[in-house]
Amino acid sequence: MTAAATTANATPRVVLIDNYDSFTWNVYQRLYQAGAGSVDVFRNDKITLEQLIALSPSHLVVSPGPGHPLEPNGVSANAIRHFAGKIPVFGVCLGEQFMFTVYGGTVAFAGEIVHGKVATITHDGQGLYRGVGQGMVATRYHSLAGTPDTVPEQLVVTSTTHSGIVMGVRHRTHTVEGVQYHPESVLSEQGMTLFRNFLNLRGGLWADNPGYSILDKIHRQRVIDIRHDEAVPGRSFDDLQTLYSLGLAPPVVDVVERLTRDSATCASHIAVLAEIKRASPSKGDIDIGAVAAQQALAYAHGGASVISVLTEPKWFKGTLDDLREVRAALDRVYAPLWGTERPAVLRKDFIVDRYQILEARLAGADTVLLIVAILTDPELVELIGYTRSLGMEPLVEVNSVAEMERAVRASSRLVGINNRNLNTFHVDMDTTS
Repeated sequence: MTAAATTANATPRVVLIDNYDSFTWNVYQRLYQAGAGSVDVFRNDKITLEQLIALSPSHLVVSPGPGHPLEPNGVSANAIRHFAGKIPVFGVCLGEQFMFTVYGGTVAFAGEIVHGKVATITHDGQGLYRGVGQGMVATRYHSLAGTPDTVPEQLVVTSTTHSGIVMGVRHRTHTVEGVQYHPESVLSEQGMTLFRNFLNLRGGLWADNPGYSILDKIHRQRVIDIRHDEAVPGRSFDDLQTLYSLGLAPPVVDVVERLTRDSATCASHIAVLAEIKRASPSKGDIDIGAVAAQQALAYAHGGASVISVLTEPKWFKGTLDDLREVRAALDRVYAPLWGTERPAVLRKDFIVDRYQILEARLAGADTVLLIVAILTDPELVELIGYTRSLGMEPLVEVNSVAEMERAVRASSRLVGINNRNLNTFHVDMDTTS
């Protein structure tokens, strides 16, 4: 926990950096209306980073402004670099663009010039968007935006227009978030909710705040798990590539062909994907004693086209050995009878690295799950391409219109809609429709 997180009941002491924009004072007003105890405003070239640090603010806001974020900007970019991970940081318009470039992204022409125009925004419901309804109307004043194919690894896109223009980004672990539009505008619906959410943040990490997304926790843990597994002698990525080149990966079933054929021949035109899961963050223990191979055979006898095996160990109590045993059981019992007619095997996990895809292929998976919510657009494109290079077609999971659009842009062929939001674990059965 960061030091600032211990002051949960303190009145927010906000420093607002003015990038020479008249809207700065609208932001100033909104911050007070949202509950700030004090708001000190400094133009970006009239205060040094050292002077900002000496003020010991509880929150930092970087205002809108003219120009490009890589042009001379005084203290703005360096302030984001310094305070990220220490206190909450909020960027508005140019302030959001600073965040995009500070972490290595590219800000360029958005494809349109808008000045005082409103647009409907789709968002992920997390961070500053907690409690904000979908389809909110936001006021835009900009011609530049972060380019979707250069989203930095440390950031996630939080919101977009219907045409896919980036309207917000959030740091994966630090309480650093920005929006491209103007939430302080009277035409921006629910803008005050964003300001209140920002002022309610404490500390420099999302983990310091109640309601922190379990999806982000799982994502961070899986990255740690991968690095641990790669360090085991004989299990590095290069080692796995050697095993693959030796032909040790078993044959695969074409999962798309299997699903389409089964749904076409079934009277109800339905193909069933059955899941093996011992536990979950939302339900706790489900069946800790489940034997994956035994359950898989029951599903197969019942007519399942695909068997999904949860392999995440901490929250879902699964292992890659479960998948190996499922594949071995299916091959042993059904290969003599069905040949390639056995159910396809899906590795369901929080896949963020090629390592997980390659180890799944070697363990006997026919396909893997890629969750759009935890991947940037470049990561999604890379992992789809790598999965296909191993002879598998990935199942790409989405939970919103914006995620579906991203999946389509990444040339996904097999898309699954999850009615559960993996950030909040809230289920909405209308999501599919």
